[in-house]
Amino acid sequence: MGEVYRAHDPVIDRPVAIKVLRPELIGGSSSEQLLERFRREARAAGRRFHPNIVAIWDFGDDNGVPFLVMELVEGKSLADLVNTSGLLAADRSVGIIVQVLSALGFAHESGIVHRDVKPSNIIVLEQDYVKVADFGIARLDASDFTLVGDLLGTPAYMAPEQLSGGPVDHRTDLFSAGVILFEMLSGVKPFRGKSITEIIAFMERRGPEDIAVLNPTVPEALKQVIAKALAFDRAHRYRDAFEFAKALKEVPIGFSTTLVAAQPRSMEPSAAGSPNKAAFAPELLREVERDLATLLGPMASLVLKRTLTQTSDVIELYELLAKHLRDPKDRSQFLAMGRQRAAARLNRPRPASTARNAERELPLLSARLPNQASILAIEADLTRYIGPIARILVKRELERFESLSRLCLALAAHIPDEKERKAFLAAHGAE
Repeated sequence: MGEVYRAHDPVIDRPVAIKVLRPELIGGSSSEQLLERFRREARAAGRRFHPNIVAIWDFGDDNGVPFLVMELVEGKSLADLVNTSGLLAADRSVGIIVQVLSALGFAHESGIVHRDVKPSNIIVLEQDYVKVADFGIARLDASDFTLVGDLLGTPAYMAPEQLSGGPVDHRTDLFSAGVILFEMLSGVKPFRGKSITEIIAFMERRGPEDIAVLNPTVPEALKQVIAKALAFDRAHRYRDAFEFAKALKEVPIGFSTTLVAAQPRSMEPSAAGSPNKAAFAPELLREVERDLATLLGPMASLVLKRTLTQTSDVIELYELLAKHLRDPKDRSQFLAMGRQRAAARLNRPRPASTARNAERELPLLSARLPNQASILAIEADLTRYIGPIARILVKRELERFESLSRLCLALAAHIPDEKERKAFLAAHGAE
């Protein structure tokens, strides 16, 4: 479709990416109408934001050649990743595709079908965080272009209805996502032929190659999920991206949701008395995953699963997970969630067998009961950081916490800035 340049926005002083459409695509008598459609679609795409979609910030045209100004994403394409890394592990492959499906589902709800989902349009950042590109041209139809016989899309990842020139819908994108997942796990495409006609014939009569033969480590359940995504008849594929993602998450390949449900013994202390590295209650893990997913998206479950082996402390778990959040405000918000979770668990009645674990999660720093003077001082100090709502929060938390340290820790969770939070705790003897 065009070329992409790294550029600099002097007004906001930030690096950007600029995509320029190939001029030969927009020649002819209908070029003005195409440019106007491009403007409308660029504006529409610019109003939709999703953490797994490359954001569009601006649109323009230079002597009739349209261009998009986009978020500059520092990563490598999934195509490059597969070429350099070879086969990807099942949990890693699924983690990447779940994020792609999250992006597609969001676009499909807005009536946008991408139609060119392929590894080179999927950018993989640190910690396998994913961004899908080229939604800004998703609605441009092949019939709009002047190049005769130029397919819009990449044949190797196209659904049969797209290859045959038929109408497409959101399930066409799901087929492409299934092809990419198959390739990550096996190193080859699911349908290999000498021509498009032969590939379509394989799709209809034979189905995808047996991925278990190509990679015996692929679970049978995952093989079945992929087969459904690659069904020749789109009516036999998943209804939408969210159903496809749900099926992937239910495959027992190590996601945290599976870990909680299928391995309850790992959540208990070891017989020797030392804490198990995954010694968190299932309900707490579900809360942590929900907190992280609000800021990180569908990658949260995989990140949590990888982090569980590093600590048995709630606050430390949140601190480790916070490193995966790029935005400082998101990190502060997430850490505040963690302190609230830890404080709430301290106030919850615990069986005697877990009392020592609770002390490890958040040690009590003071057993002093709050008096009226200290309460007024706390309220006045908290107001400096969060405003008049401090009085309401103090009143509410006083009904739950009897010790001064617990009260301060619960209130500090509402202060988003980490430095201010530490200053507040230090001022009241609860650092």
